[in-house]
Amino acid sequence: MQIHINRGGEQSGPYGIEEVKAYLANGTLLPTDLAWQDGMTDWVPISQLNLRATPQAASNPPGGSFAAPCRFEFTGTAWELFKELFVGGFLLIITLSIYTPWFICRAHRWIIQRIVVKDHAGREVNLKFEGKGEELLGIYIAGFLLTIVTFGIYGFWFVIKMHKFFVDKTTGQTPDGQQVTISFMGTGGEFFKELFVGCLLTGVTFGVYAPWMMCSLNRFFIDRTKIQVGDLGQISLSFQGEGGELIVNFIKWYLLMLVTAGIYMFWLQVNMMKFIYANTEITTVSGNKLRMDFTGTGLENFKISFIGMIFTVCTLGLYGYRFAVHLIKFQTDNLEINRAGVGTPDGTMSHA
Repeated sequence: MQIHINRGGEQSGPYGIEEVKAYLANGTLLPTDLAWQDGMTDWVPISQLNLRATPQAASNPPGGSFAAPCRFEFTGTAWELFKELFVGGFLLIITLSIYTPWFICRAHRWIIQRIVVKDHAGREVNLKFEGKGEELLGIYIAGFLLTIVTFGIYGFWFVIKMHKFFVDKTTGQTPDGQQVTISFMGTGGEFFKELFVGCLLTGVTFGVYAPWMMCSLNRFFIDRTKIQVGDLGQISLSFQGEGGELIVNFIKWYLLMLVTAGIYMFWLQVNMMKFIYANTEITTVSGNKLRMDFTGTGLENFKISFIGMIFTVCTLGLYGYRFAVHLIKFQTDNLEINRAGVGTPDGTMSHA
């Protein structure tokens, strides 16, 4: 039995019985929210529904459904990173750097496959990176030669080819076994126009247009990233940030950088991440609107970076592996996906 929800004119769903019960328990849904299902002539409060599980529902619990709110978690360790870089570095040396594309894929795979997305019920989506060194080598050779032949013009297409390789080769799997594929739909021509217009306007305005250019570039990459969830549908992303909002922050951040002699840089990095993620909207396969959020703080970033740099120097670089893992965990574990607004219940990522 699939249940549609209406709160203040905003519809979401459909949801299964167990999902509705879980959302009522954690406060995502309210007993006064209106509900409708097949066979009903009108909307009624959820409290009037019979939410006792049917035999079919009992044999098919909602463990396969994956819903917001959810968080990202990085599970890698410093020792694992050391082994990866040691082996990769050794192969780079004995192959006179020919192993570079394979080394890059190996390092990227190590990071991606240690990122887990967990929802509020503990269900997980595990990520994989399936890119191969020989594929990346082909992109490298073609991109390098064409960039030289075209006096650098092909460089824009080269950048997009590289970005598309790492995005398109990243996949995942939902708890119910649905394959998740990610694709980037942008082209080198579009990227060229974005950069050309952005740089031109930034130059003409003596740098004032820079915040709008940054928002435009973020919109270019985010809006053209699509996520397909098996045969259930597509999740789309859109960037909502505006240069007018960012320029106000830029002025404030610039002044704080001057006053603190650059120490505010660690807070600036976090504020930029917060701005980008908070303005990234996710539309699920069921049409629900979700928002990303970064919960880390500038002070945490400062402590990790300051301690990491000091210890890395004192240990002649050995602490660098743990430092790198701490930075990755900071950027990953503080990332979460939440409802876009109070009026929209959590959106499932695996039900149409």
